Amino acid sequence: MTPEHASDSSPVGSKEALDAARYAADMTAQLEAMAAAVDLDLLAYFLGMAKAEAELFLRLSPEGPEKAEARDGDGHESREPRSDRSAD
Repeated sequence: MTPEHASDSSPVGSKEALDAARYAADMTAQLEAMAAAVDLDLLAYFLGMAKAEAELFLRLSPEGPEKAEARDGDGHESREPRSDRSAD
């Protein structure tokens, strides 16, 4: 595939790509903590790098991380507060 065609079918910013990046960030954070807890330092490092890459993708998405998280499955703004966030 040539670079000109790569941008035509790029999933960057698509709902599927954002969902996958969000899931990868969540899972790698959990796996990183597990690996660090049993002194698997190199594995924890690589999992942390994978988490950082997923988070970077979310921050650089066209909608931004806040808007991407606030959208519901239909791509509309969600009016209900997210229950998975704890109060600080």
